Amino acid sequence: MRLKSPPIFIFSIILLVGLLASTFSHAQKRFSLPKIPQIHFGLPHFKNPFVKDSTNKSFNNKRWFKYQKEAPYTKNENAMPIAVGYTDFDENIRDLQLLGKLPANNSLTIRPYILPKSVTYDSLLKAIDPTLKNNGHLVHKKHFDLQLLPFNYLQKYNSHHPYGWNDGPLSFSKGYQYLVSGGVYMHWRNIHLTLRPEYFRTASDQYETSAEWGQVNPSLNKLILGQSSLRIDFGPLSINAGSNNIWRGPGIISSLLMTNNAQGFNHIGFNTIRPIKTPLGSFEFSLFGGTLIQNPNQGFENRLLKRTPIDPYTKYLNSVTITYNPFLFKNLYLGFNRVFIQPTLQEKSKNFKVDYIPVLLPFFRNVYQDNDKPIDQVLSGFIKYLFINENAELYFEYGYNDGKSNLRDLLLDNSHSSASILGLKKIVKLKRNYFLNIELEATRMAQTPSYLQRQAGNWYVHTFTGFSNQNQILGAGSGWGNNLQTINLSLNKNLTKIGIRFQNILQNPSGGINLFDEKGGLAQWRDFSYGLIYKQKFHKLIFNLNIEFINSENYARIENKSANNFYMFFNTLYIW
Repeated sequence: MRLKSPPIFIFSIILLVGLLASTFSHAQKRFSLPKIPQIHFGLPHFKNPFVKDSTNKSFNNKRWFKYQKEAPYTKNENAMPIAVGYTDFDENIRDLQLLGKLPANNSLTIRPYILPKSVTYDSLLKAIDPTLKNNGHLVHKKHFDLQLLPFNYLQKYNSHHPYGWNDGPLSFSKGYQYLVSGGVYMHWRNIHLTLRPEYFRTASDQYETSAEWGQVNPSLNKLILGQSSLRIDFGPLSINAGSNNIWRGPGIISSLLMTNNAQGFNHIGFNTIRPIKTPLGSFEFSLFGGTLIQNPNQGFENRLLKRTPIDPYTKYLNSVTITYNPFLFKNLYLGFNRVFIQPTLQEKSKNFKVDYIPVLLPFFRNVYQDNDKPIDQVLSGFIKYLFINENAELYFEYGYNDGKSNLRDLLLDNSHSSASILGLKKIVKLKRNYFLNIELEATRMAQTPSYLQRQAGNWYVHTFTGFSNQNQILGAGSGWGNNLQTINLSLNKNLTKIGIRFQNILQNPSGGINLFDEKGGLAQWRDFSYGLIYKQKFHKLIFNLNIEFINSENYARIENKSANNFYMFFNTLYIW
């Protein structure tokens, strides 16, 4: 049976062209901007102004990736981590890199992002907005720094049914919920400590469900360690432990393996804090193990995420990420992710590699066998290219929900149990420090037609444990087995942003098919989301608002059932 699907990419391109024309016309009238040539990767490159900060470093415009030290100079090379998501300035890092204000040698595929030693937190804030000042330093000496981190207050609301993702411990529920966080960062020589607990309360309003989808969970009221971590550096390498969120992969809206959609989990790892240069190119890597928890008092984001007959409340996750920047192509990044999840209650094999670092086992299963063990594997490869002079980047990630038996299996059934992300980000510089930010991203997690011969289960659900923490998906939060297309278009200056968003979500398109039903199975559920993005600084407060109107066709797979939902994501940051 062939699924009926509108030509979403053609529609998206037509919509984008219209939005660009309208935005440029308004911008020229409102801000007296010059006429902008047609958008392409051949736009002229604008030089960047000097940036100064409280540590008396100045931006070297001739060699933009270095900071020139000037006397008197207070040493503050703290290599501070920037928390994933909404609690800090994580979303600004990508813009700064494409604008030439941060080094382009970091792939940004292993996050939290660690500030290079040439860029302090103070200079980062000024690079984002020259009016920002960090007055949170409690102690600021040569080898010791203690400072307050931004205070964060996040609010989320859904009027009709659950929607929204990448919000950490907040639940997939209807109603109003909030999260409050704040803390301190301490750096002493090569030791870095971040204490950033989170207090949150989730929603629990009733909404319409069906046999296929939906469940109302009791509200949670909890204080957790949140974005806290401890790191000890040894040159470009570090040993770290924490409960903070982790992001892996090149995606901006989604990532196949690891995002901040779920609550962070306790982990310990070994990774690079900056690229390691070799004659063959630069390398970044991360290896860690962590404990995932199931909450028996809460339902899962999707019921099929719970598949194990062992029913453990804890699981062990082992992950490795390697990114390579070839010496011949300085703006090209090639990467690999691999994750194993297994119940902590299973009997140990007394083989350290098998029990604790299975990500280092051979790639093909004809070398090792785990079919009779309660183990799930997810892996992906990705490629990313930076067009530095054109202020743009292009990325692609392709992954498997199951390991391959051998090379023949890989080549003959390449699409089996696969998912992918394709994205483009482009910045167009305008007059008076304004710039236009364009983001396009498409995520496919539904099964390909190969499932008719060989069932794989949807992405994140294979055989046993399910890819979740605290019953929420660890990866792409748009939904289980969903296909998502996103267009973000915004006009920016420093911390001021106004933009629009369009999203199309096809909810688990292969899950409702029944070849023996004359109607073909259940109705296809599709969401169309139309949103407004607004960000504004007011003295020391930064307001970030995202409101969306969602129109659902065949809601919850009920034929001709239409539903409308109002979604609000309102985040407030206070800078000391």
